[in-house]
Amino acid sequence: MSQYGGVGGVGGVGGVGGVGGVGGVGGVGGVGGVGNFIGIGSFLGAGDVGGYDGLTTTGLGLTAEALRHLMDEGDAPAPADLVPGDPSNFGRMAVWVRGSLYVSEFVSGLSWRTDGEGGQHRATLSIDGADWVTLHRPDGETLAAQCRHVRNYAALRDERGVEVISQLGFPTPYFAMVLGLNTAEHKHTFELVTATQVAAAHTAMILKSLLAVRRPDQVDGRIMPMIPTPGHGSFPSAHATEAYAVATVLEALTTQWASLADQDGRVRVLRALAERIAVNRTIAGVHYPIDSWAGATLGTAVGHAILGRCGLDVSTNVAGLNAADVDFFDADFRDDDARDAAGLTFDEAQVSANASPAFTWLWDAAMAERQVG
Repeated sequence: MSQYGGVGGVGGVGGVGGVGGVGGVGGVGGVGGVGNFIGIGSFLGAGDVGGYDGLTTTGLGLTAEALRHLMDEGDAPAPADLVPGDPSNFGRMAVWVRGSLYVSEFVSGLSWRTDGEGGQHRATLSIDGADWVTLHRPDGETLAAQCRHVRNYAALRDERGVEVISQLGFPTPYFAMVLGLNTAEHKHTFELVTATQVAAAHTAMILKSLLAVRRPDQVDGRIMPMIPTPGHGSFPSAHATEAYAVATVLEALTTQWASLADQDGRVRVLRALAERIAVNRTIAGVHYPIDSWAGATLGTAVGHAILGRCGLDVSTNVAGLNAADVDFFDADFRDDDARDAAGLTFDEAQVSANASPAFTWLWDAAMAERQVG
């Protein structure tokens, strides 16, 4: 009878059970959507169970009290030890915990510096002790000239408006569409995409802060953006950085999958998608075309750095951009003459990033999701 007598006391816990509702906040999953806009990302809260509702919390307490006596008395048995620092532990972690490790592993090798004055001001990003990308700050005359491109692109707002709005955060569904990815079969591939986006966003924010370039609507009052102007600098474009980083990583992943019969065509679409995501931000009125040049340059570098973190033996050329007043097209980004005209140069020197445990584990997990048949 004593177990029934205890029920009355547990009834009072019902009030505490209300705290279970806070579990929704505890997961902070909803905030993750906001995190997308600042590069902290959709990792925030992912895989966090949060808390139970009040009724479930109370019910669990009642059941525990009723059944606990069926267990053996005395000390609990000693558990088998987990191996400290072993990659097998990553699979036991919630996604948001691994996300924190990916960010830590990527940014731990980053450093940056600025030099020059006025029109000669530039920022250099280094990874694992080597210079990877140098971006020169565009001068006011270049920004003013670029505004005509932004004004002209506004004619596409009716056509592209749905894309612009749906790509305010990370546009992962667009990449999934191109490669036929789904959450049942490719959960780790999606995790790799998110890790790449978050790393790219963080890197872009560093260079934005160093270069401090005004947004187009702060230069030309005729632009009138169709979305809120973000509260950070324009150059480089974070959307372009993220899109080109993801395209670089997914191109490498699907190439190693070697299971898509139309791989070459899908790679062409991936690159065109990265361009379209970048240009959509100019259509919206919040970026100059040269922001996309800078973002594509930086994003391609970040993508190669991610591949290095994943344990791949890849390298890329050191890049420098002193942007000229040109429009942005992916075909130009890949053409030597057009790159020269845009002010983009690549040194003969090549750089690569060091492997790291969590990213290597994630790459292996994504590789296991190759599409077969």
